[in-house]
Amino acid sequence: MLKHDDLPPLGLTDDALLPWLLWDLWKARNLMVFEGKCFQVEDIITKAVVDARAWEMANFQTRIQEKKAPSSRIPSSAPACWIDGAWPEATLTGGIGWIIKSEGGEVLCRGSSNRSHVGSALMAEALALREALRKAKDLNLHSLQIFLDSQVLVSSLCKGLDLNEITGVLHDIKNLATLFCPLSFSFISRLENSQDDSLAKSGLDCFMLA
Repeated sequence: MLKHDDLPPLGLTDDALLPWLLWDLWKARNLMVFEGKCFQVEDIITKAVVDARAWEMANFQTRIQEKKAPSSRIPSSAPACWIDGAWPEATLTGGIGWIIKSEGGEVLCRGSSNRSHVGSALMAEALALREALRKAKDLNLHSLQIFLDSQVLVSSLCKGLDLNEITGVLHDIKNLATLFCPLSFSFISRLENSQDDSLAKSGLDCFMLA
């Protein structure tokens, strides 16, 4: 019997995938019985994954719209977070850094870390964002402004786009995002993000020295 652990990382929970898998199996069975059409198991699973991802994306966009509707704009007094990721392609390692400040500018949390087997600069940025959201959750923050220098990641989050390259991490980010209301993602230049860029690189340096 096929188990979830037998599948490659899909960025989907069992609760999201199972209903669509059963639905597509039922449809395939009806097409075989009534129209004589047969489908490979791999094709049915692929269809279920595509359907589940489309449903989760639509559901995520709906949640974001519902959150934005009451207040439309993030208050300038909301806590702010800057994140960045560093990625030297030659080593496939990633340095991540984050700074979270209160409404008054007090540093609530500052940190850096490193990760191995990081496939791209985009993945490093996504890992930094996921870690920052986890730290904000631990601080019991309810609203948050996030600033980062990855236009691709900001666009993906604001427009509800999926990125196969970071599917699993992006799924975690979207789940964590539901904990904050309101929440905004804003693009800033690398020059404006210099403080966090230094943190990300320091995390990478720690990895190199280890």
